[in-house]
Amino acid sequence: MTLYALNEPRVARNTPIVRLRAFGSIGEPQVDVGSEVTWDTLAGTYASRRRLRQVRVESSGEGFSATVLVQEGQKVKRGEVLAYYSYFFGLGYTEYTAPCDGEVVALIPSIGSIAIKEAPVSLYCRLPGIVEKTDEARGVWVRTYGNLVKASVGAGYGRAGVLSMKAKTPSDKLSARDFTADDAGKVIVAGRSVSKEVLEACLRFRVSGIIAGSVSRGLFEWYSDLAGSLDWDEFLARYWARDAKNRDLEPSPSEIVPALVVTEGYGDSPMGGEAFALLAESEGNPVYIDGGGNGSDEPAVVIPLNGGAVAKEAEKPVCRLGELGLGDRVSVLGLTTAVKEGTVVEILPELKLENDLLLPGAKVATETGETLLVPVSNILLRDRG
Repeated sequence: MTLYALNEPRVARNTPIVRLRAFGSIGEPQVDVGSEVTWDTLAGTYASRRRLRQVRVESSGEGFSATVLVQEGQKVKRGEVLAYYSYFFGLGYTEYTAPCDGEVVALIPSIGSIAIKEAPVSLYCRLPGIVEKTDEARGVWVRTYGNLVKASVGAGYGRAGVLSMKAKTPSDKLSARDFTADDAGKVIVAGRSVSKEVLEACLRFRVSGIIAGSVSRGLFEWYSDLAGSLDWDEFLARYWARDAKNRDLEPSPSEIVPALVVTEGYGDSPMGGEAFALLAESEGNPVYIDGGGNGSDEPAVVIPLNGGAVAKEAEKPVCRLGELGLGDRVSVLGLTTAVKEGTVVEILPELKLENDLLLPGAKVATETGETLLVPVSNILLRDRG
């Protein structure tokens, strides 16, 4: 569950944006710092929530009663038959299948257990841009350029999809009947608020994300818990819609539950007019939606410019000290996951960092009233003063 108090503007246009694609556990980045990535670039791999899966089969206490078809060290695919058990002179028959892709790491006859280590989970960028930083413990930071809608509440993980304006005004409310299998993979603007029936419809039809103005606290807590615990088997049993597609294509754990982003907070409030207007302008475009799961970032919706192409402004984030002047409009990058906009109020030929390193920098007054001391390497020049 992620909740933020928004003292800054909820909408930022034409700005550099840095987002963390967070690993669910210790991972291995598959991209290099400075490399260009697209929506479907593999950012890295990590171990899933349940690293070791146990399959119990028939045993007698001393050995397997079932016939085991696999060996330790063998790679298996989800649904592959691991063992079978025939009883009542062949009239009864049970098959035991692998619950996931992975490797058989142990056969334990005394308790009738086949232990499977799950295969690493793939994490895709779902956002075009430039890789700014990688960390095995955290994930991959991607810097892009575009428009940003900040949120106060979020649940779920980073997803991507085409933006669909099902709500026609900020005060509209949707019902479960407004969703069909054609909404699979889309990011839906739901207007004022969402109900449990609407969220379950989004689950059934494999929606990528939902954007709403508000949500009740109890419903949000239920959904946040669901986003952190629902696995594919439980999803198929509880939520699968018969007219939905691609039942056999199991997604990564972070892409089972749609991301939820709420712009205003708890209660029953319409979506802010500025946020709704920006989203309406972007209908039909691919967007990135992040509910803040895995401690990735503040919940937000990112709308990259140029149809997802990396903007030239985003490729050159740094400037030289001599290029800066008092009154220049700048963006501050890399100090936090959110990009700060402000004005240069003082040039600092020597700025002392916490590690006692001296670098050229500037004092920047932000739009929110903060005063930041920033190394010049973290400054993007926007407009001359």
